[in-house]
Parts: sequence; structure tokens; C-alpha cells
Amino acid sequence: MLSRRLLLLCLALWPALAPAADPPSPAPSPPPALASKRIAFLGDSITQAGAYVSFISFFLHKQFPASDFDIFPLGLASETVSGLSEPGHAGGAFPRPCLVERLGRTLSTIKPDTVFACYGMNDGIYLPPDPQRLAAFQSGITRLLTDCRKAGVSSLFLITPPIYDAPAPPDKPNYDAVLSGFASWEVSLKGPDLRVIDLHSPMRAARDARKDAFSPDHVHPDDQGHLFMARTILSALSISTPDVSPEVIRANPLFKACDQLRQLRWDRWMPHIGYTREKTFPPQPLGSAPADAAAILSTINSLRRSP
Repeated sequence: MLSRRLLLLCLALWPALAPAADPPSPAPSPPPALASKRIAFLGDSITQAGAYVSFISFFLHKQFPASDFDIFPLGLASETVSGLSEPGHAGGAFPRPCLVERLGRTLSTIKPDTVFACYGMNDGIYLPPDPQRLAAFQSGITRLLTDCRKAGVSSLFLITPPIYDAPAPPDKPNYDAVLSGFASWEVSLKGPDLRVIDLHSPMRAARDARKDAFSPDHVHPDDQGHLFMARTILSALSISTPDVSPEVIRANPLFKACDQLRQLRWDRWMPHIGYTREKTFPPQPLGSAPADAAAILSTINSLRRSP
């Protein structure tokens, strides 16, 4: 009888005596500068082409389905922060546009909490290293940061320029040396609201280790280059990304919706802001753009939050 009672007592106490199961791992959280923030990407034709922005959007929505991301891609082809333009740019049709012409309107219209800016490719105007051109780039970046802070931007991310993807000619400096100089200066910048993401150095190392170019025309990255850019930027923010090809990502319905939203926002918000490139495009009404964007975002949310 005693042994039976002892057995029953042990069975009753077993749940308390058994080791507790490991608690489930908490879902990963995105950086505070991104989640539920309005994010603007500023840059030149590489940012206007925008594949790296779409890849970033895809990875964020895919990996953090419980968070919201509000991304405005606002790059402009040919643009600089330096205000410089080489002789005969665009066959002499027009000088390069400068961000300062539209920055105030961009900040007051979009009211971003977070700004990513990637400049430099055009700022050396494809000439050898020169102290005055470096100073013009530095002045432009400094004004960009100052104006963003005055407009209430709380988080600033400078992305050093991609590489100039061409071998060094034997009789003159490689233009990539100019971009390397820009990048070296940018990574020296400090600030409690500022993070500099060095894209140039890892992209240069990766290119030197591979046979194929990232940028077939030396300037504009292909999909492999844009994906490298996206992964490097996210890695700097401690966000890991799966090792999948651009083709696999582009076939994903979620990416297609992210890319569609990126294109719509450029097509409709850039004319709303207004800009000058060859000619002046005065600000235009948004019309149905907010509703159209909301419909695409609803599709994105449905895709990323589905079981």
C-alpha cells in the first residue's frame, strides 16, 4: 500500500519536478530607425534605378512581417551633391542636377524620419582625384546632413559610393580612386544620429575576387550588383539575408509587389516634389497616388503575413 501511495505522489509531483521546456525564441526585431518609420532613399541614377531599394524592401517585409516599413525611393539620374558638372555632360544638353535644388521640397513634402543617401559616383565628374572636387563633395554631404537635421530627420545613413567597375588604365588614375577617397572621408564622419555604411570597400573586395563585373557599363550595377548593395546595407544594420539569386527573388510575388510600389512612388512622388533635370518639372498634384500606393501595400501585407 505504501509503495502505491508513493507512486501516486510521484506522479502528482512530476510536472513540477520535470525540467521546464525552453521558451520560444522571440521574433527578431528590425532596427528602430526602420520599423514604423517613413524612410527616404536619396541618390543618383543607381538609386533611381532602384533595384537595391526593392531588394531591401523585400527582405524587410519578408523577415519582419509584424513590422511596418514606409519607403520612398527618390533618386535622380545624373544628380550630385557637389553641384559640379563635367564639360559636355549629356552631349552638352544640360548640366548635372544638384540635390540642393530639390532637397528642401523633398524633406518638407515627404517628412521622413529616416534618410539613406548614396552619392559620389557623379561627384568626381569622371576626372582624376582633385582636392577642390573632394571639397565640393564634402560641402554637399555636410549640407545634406545639416538640412536633414533642421527638417527633423532623426536617423541618417550615409552609404559610401559603389565602385567604378573598370580596370585602371595604364596611363592615368582609375576613377575608382576618386570614389575611394570620397568613401574614406565619409567613414570618418561621426554623430549620434548618423551611421555611415561603407559599401565601397566590401564591393571593391568582392569585385576583385570575382571574374564578372558588377557594372557592365562601369557605373550602373546589374541585378547581382544591386543585390550585393542591398545585402551590404542590411548586414551593416545586423540584418542577415538568405543566399538566393536575384532571379529567385524577382520571381517571388512579394518582391514583385515591393518593386511595383517602389516604381509607383518614384513615378508619382518625384513629380509631386518637382525637380530640375534638363528642364524644370514644377510640383504636380498627387491625385490618386496615396490610394494607389495603399492598395499595393495592402497586397504586400497580405503576402508577407499569410501563413
